[in-house]
Amino acid sequence: MLDRFGVQIRQTRMHTVTAPPTAESEFLRQFLRGRDIDCPGCGYNLRDLTGERCPECGQDIVLHLQLAEPRQAPLLTGLIGLSAGVGLNGLLVIYYVIVRFWMRFGTPDPRFMWTILVGLAVHAVALAAWLRMWRRIRRIAAAPRWLFAVACCLLPVVDIVFFSVTIR
Repeated sequence: MLDRFGVQIRQTRMHTVTAPPTAESEFLRQFLRGRDIDCPGCGYNLRDLTGERCPECGQDIVLHLQLAEPRQAPLLTGLIGLSAGVGLNGLLVIYYVIVRFWMRFGTPDPRFMWTILVGLAVHAVALAAWLRMWRRIRRIAAAPRWLFAVACCLLPVVDIVFFSVTIR
């Protein structure tokens, strides 16, 4: 239960105890005073919120700082490079299946399928690791972060060279 100032009140058998507002809850109330801010959980307008929970969805609301520009360029560069490798190998798998089973052209070359499956597996594992380590990578210094991003972009190039050498 809240009193008229938005302070949490706890009822006991003998008397009512009022919990003092914390600095964080007071900052949250001051921030939301007169501002149309939507709840990140349900989209409810939190203007002039008196407590620390969204009245619509019941989720706790906290006020926190974040970087204005989170420096995600190397992270996105690496993500795009690895996604390009997954996409390339995925399209080659689809091509192989169409040519082999639907159009029934020639005798199958097992090197083709094994090469693209290995490339797809390497890129998929690297992409999953990249996404799992996203926050850790974001916290490292800029030079190693860019080095990782360049390595992610070079991996599809290495895959194409490996594919070309293996299939010719």
